[in-house]
Amino acid sequence: MPNLDGGHYFFTAVVPVCNDGIVEHLGMKSSPIHMVREALETLPTALQSKATEEVGIQSPFARSLRTHFARIVVLDQPFYNGRDHDDALISAIRNTDLLKAEPHDTLACPYLLVMIDFDPVDSDGKREPRAYLEHLWSLMPEELNAVFGYCYGFSKVKDAPSFADFMLPCQLETTMPFNDYWIGPPPLTALSTRLLIVPPLLGLLAPWAGVTWSGWPWWSAPLLGTALALLGLVIDYWLVMRKGRRPFPSSEAPLPRVLKSLYLQQAFVRFAAEHQDAAPQALGAAFRDFLTAHRPSDESGPTQPPGVVRSFPPRAAA
Repeated sequence: MPNLDGGHYFFTAVVPVCNDGIVEHLGMKSSPIHMVREALETLPTALQSKATEEVGIQSPFARSLRTHFARIVVLDQPFYNGRDHDDALISAIRNTDLLKAEPHDTLACPYLLVMIDFDPVDSDGKREPRAYLEHLWSLMPEELNAVFGYCYGFSKVKDAPSFADFMLPCQLETTMPFNDYWIGPPPLTALSTRLLIVPPLLGLLAPWAGVTWSGWPWWSAPLLGTALALLGLVIDYWLVMRKGRRPFPSSEAPLPRVLKSLYLQQAFVRFAAEHQDAAPQALGAAFRDFLTAHRPSDESGPTQPPGVVRSFPPRAAA
């Protein structure tokens, strides 16, 4: 699956942290990776739980109307899941020490794993992720400096373009994007079975036509037909893989539209609860007032703010 899928861009990067020596910041001496952890621990999260709502400090990522999800975590070392499965009899014959760990990957330094799902500037995503990274720096430079300040190469970051230059070499291809806005099967088109049959069938039959019309020796037809049929299967494989690499069609769900939908959902639930016993004429007038007040087609407002779990405060218990 590509980085761009379903109309959203899925940015994944691993950024190495220079964890050499002892550093000092605001009178505190510690290792660089500890400073990074402190920056992440003090970075506010979105107001999407009762505890965070009580704190009331919003995530800096909520300043962006393009960011759907963002997560940054520290990778110290890859997990070791134990020895690979093997046949017990073969292990006994080889006298394998099952208590000894097998060779496994290790990291030379800690890394920051960065995963962000955002709306691209263009539908084809050609300007991404540079355009988004520059956009992000314009909104939260202090927070990004605190998180990435001890990473290799960050000393060259002075502005939005240099921050994008710093992050882009660390990008990995996203192989499992998280599409969460499809409420039904996406409008995907399938390859025609007849189209897939044609290449190997033509390859199989073409040599026999040569035998019939061009006087080729009969024994060449099976050999050449088999080779051309295999070539046809290779062509089919290429067609299938080419089709599979195409991104999902856009779900037409940029963040402003998602926020407006969440807002309307909550507003309409309240409206329905308040007008359960209303007469038809009164209900019609009230609904017209509802449409005037909440403007369903206007994504700019009124709408739900980014980074919160609800548009309206909870009602007091009766």
